[in-house]
Amino acid sequence: MAEKTSAAVTRLTLDRLMAFTDGVIAIAITILVLGIDIPEGHRFSESGLIGFLGRIGHDALFLYLRYCNRALIWLNTLFLFSVTLIPFLSKLKITYEQEPEVVRLFCAGIFFCGLMLLAMWRYVLSHSELLWRPKMDQAVIRSMTRRILLAPVVAVIAFCLSFVDVRLGTHAFFLIPLGALRHRLVDSAWERGEESST
Repeated sequence: MAEKTSAAVTRLTLDRLMAFTDGVIAIAITILVLGIDIPEGHRFSESGLIGFLGRIGHDALFLYLRYCNRALIWLNTLFLFSVTLIPFLSKLKITYEQEPEVVRLFCAGIFFCGLMLLAMWRYVLSHSELLWRPKMDQAVIRSMTRRILLAPVVAVIAFCLSFVDVRLGTHAFFLIPLGALRHRLVDSAWERGEESST
């Protein structure tokens, strides 16, 4: 259902957008699990974890939204496109795990995914009419921004490390969950109801 704001900007409810997003991410995660032949002796892959953390970041962002608009739908579609690339890049990375170019391509995919999520977050902050409350706590905004920046920053670090040692470039991605644990303010603020409507 759409509503008209005073500025004649269409605001759309989030139900269908979230359902579509959940469906696409679920398919991408399923492909990660079922569509990749894991060689013997293969250790836990960070690619599935990154997909899971990306979903958590996306869900956290949407907790603060009351409405969406067409521009946000397009940004979300670009984010989902980047998510659908992860299974393909993960298979490449597992198949050619010692190839620096493949690791760098994987880094580029993770960077693009994080960049799209950051673009959505920045757009939401600049369009307060979409939020449950127009003014958000600056500490929460900083925490959310840092959480979103984790993936692209680590992707750049991993890209650079791959020129030194491919294994270092690969293992750098385990910094993402460790960093995400440091930015729990977003979740705790929502749980306390500080950003919900009154």
